[in-house]
Amino acid sequence: MNHVRAISAADAALALPALRELRSHSPALENEASFAAHLAATQAKGYRLAGAFEKGRTDAAAVAGYRVMEMLAYGRILYLDDLSTLPDARGRGHARALLEWLDAEALHLGCVALHLDSGVGPARFTAHRQYLKHGMNITAHHFAKELP
Repeated sequence: MNHVRAISAADAALALPALRELRSHSPALENEASFAAHLAATQAKGYRLAGAFEKGRTDAAAVAGYRVMEMLAYGRILYLDDLSTLPDARGRGHARALLEWLDAEALHLGCVALHLDSGVGPARFTAHRQYLKHGMNITAHHFAKELP
């Protein structure tokens, strides 16, 4: 069905189509060159990628972008920045497989929890159901203020 593995910096372009589905507004994802530059900068700060791959497909069917954080409130956590599946690959267990892989990776890296923030609204309800099914709980409200 699917195979989950870490995606190296050299293979990062394999994650680009799925990441564009989630972050279509991001200038960093306009092309492979801008993505490579952005990825190099974020990887230097600990950002990592994992992908779910289907037989016969070169690009990742789904991707997860994550990092380890040390937080006063929670301790050492694995924070999930991005989780996205290509539209034609949805409903085949890729997000579930990535979340299970991330649980194992978090334990391997000495983390005590898996955290993420998710947008709200009808477009996100399927993702929210997935997170709740995975055993995650809604534990906070995230507030943001755009600055000039």
